[in-house]
Parts: sequence; structure tokens; C-alpha cells
Amino acid sequence: METQKNTRQYHLLSTDTVRLKQLDLKLRYAELGDRSKPPIILLHGVPENLQAWYDVAPSLASDYHVWAIDWPGFGGSEPLQRPASYTSSFFAEVVVAFMDTMQISNAVLVATDIGLLPAFLVGLEHPGRVSKLVVMDGIPFPRPQYNSWELKSFARKGSIRAKALIEWFPKISAQIAYHKGFYKGNTIPREIQEAFLRDGQNKSTQIAFKSYFQNFREQQERFEKRAHQLNVPTLVLWGKHDRFIHLQLGHEIKEKLPNAKLQIIDRAGHYVHMDRPAEVVRQFKQFMGESHPLRKTIAL
Repeated sequence: METQKNTRQYHLLSTDTVRLKQLDLKLRYAELGDRSKPPIILLHGVPENLQAWYDVAPSLASDYHVWAIDWPGFGGSEPLQRPASYTSSFFAEVVVAFMDTMQISNAVLVATDIGLLPAFLVGLEHPGRVSKLVVMDGIPFPRPQYNSWELKSFARKGSIRAKALIEWFPKISAQIAYHKGFYKGNTIPREIQEAFLRDGQNKSTQIAFKSYFQNFREQQERFEKRAHQLNVPTLVLWGKHDRFIHLQLGHEIKEKLPNAKLQIIDRAGHYVHMDRPAEVVRQFKQFMGESHPLRKTIAL
């Protein structure tokens, strides 16, 4: 799918909430498909919520039991009490607690952007709970040289520019994200954009957004030291035209993980899952059919 300028109708995913008792946290989620099918958990990035999977989730639901969650402080999930709690390791705990609560013993994790590192940490620390990983355009290692000026600003504590982008001008931030994040004028349905914009105007989401980025580096450094221990089969999808995170990081992730391959998706920017959802689904299903690891790079 090169653009969303077609006659197909898209709708917001139906959602519910659940309280994760071990974390005392209410989480919003979407559930699609038959519970007898293999489970998949979709983990969103920023500035997004679970509605980012508006096309991917229904497309997978015919063959899989699909779950999508909102991170704490995003969408319809409760915010955390302390900004210091917004870390990749806590988000990994959220994923495991959600699986426990929903009695999901083992799942495939599909993650984009800020969801990348929590997904890797679940695979590293709970390998029996994750059968495969599919990740897209994120920053699991501390590599500011591969980040756009916006991402560098978000990670800099006390940055006035980051405060402006996140807190003062959410509409402008969204415009930057959509203009720069998609490939050549691709867009998403209005109701999805509006759902993201409502998040951007929410003070709790702004705090979650800023805090996660500013707590990020320590978590990245810890993971990099252990990345060679992550043996879960991993597919890395990367938008060839990502203007937020350089493609070189996708290559580095593939090289550092012992059981990973990289697929470069042409005609896609940072938001691969919304830019080319049909290609993401195709690559996912192909990867699910593979029984042995492959280490290669393919441009599509």
C-alpha cells in the first residue's frame, strides 16, 4: 500500500480496559481474532497509541489472536505516579503483567519506535514467553548520531526545544511528525489522526512522552551490554526513507543480535506500520513461516 488515498474505510479499534493487579495499573487494550489462534501483541510508538495498528491488526486477525496495548500514560491507559517510572524496563514489566493477566503464556511481540527496547527486554529476560520478535524503526542503543534533531532534543534534560515540541505546541509537533514521518505525502485516516492529537493535548501523555525519552539512555546502555544474549528469532523492518532514525541503526541492530535479519522497506518512512501496512503484514507472515534464523539484508 503506497498511500492511504483509496476508497477503503478504516475505523478506530474497539477497546477495553483491564487492571494489572501486580502493578496496580489500568491498561487499555484492543483484542481481535479468535482466541484459539496464535497470539500477537502489538506495541506502539510515539506520538501514537494503540490505534496506530488500525490497518495491521485487522489484517492479522484472520490468522492470529491479536492484542494491542496502550503504554502507561498514552491513549486510555493510566499514567504513572512518578516521571522516573517511565522506563523501558518498566514497560517490559507491563507487557509481562498484561500477558499474565490475560493468561497469554507465549506470544509474538511486534513493536515500533519506543516499543522496541521493552520488546527486546521481554525477549531477553523472559525468553520462554516470546516465540518471535518483529521490530520497526526504534532506538535500542544509545546512538544520538543516528537520531534527528527532534529526538536529540527529547532526550536532553531541561531542553527548552523539547518542552516546546511536547508541551507547548502539540499540534505543531503532530504536523512535524506526520510531515517528516511518512513517505511522500502518505497519510492516515482523519479519526486516527484525531485520536493521536487528543493524546498530544493531554498533560499526562506529555509527561509520559518527555519522561520516557529522558530516562532512555541508561536503559539503552544496559541492553547494549547484553544484546548478544537475545536469542529470540527477530525480524527487523526498517523504512528506507526514515528521517527520524537513520537506517544504519537497523543494520547495527541486525549485527548485534545473534538471531536477527533485516528487511528494508522501500516507499516507507519512520511509520512503516502505517506507511506500508500490507507489506508489514506480508513480511510478518513470511517470517512466521520460517523455522530457522536467516541473517541477511533485503531491500524491497
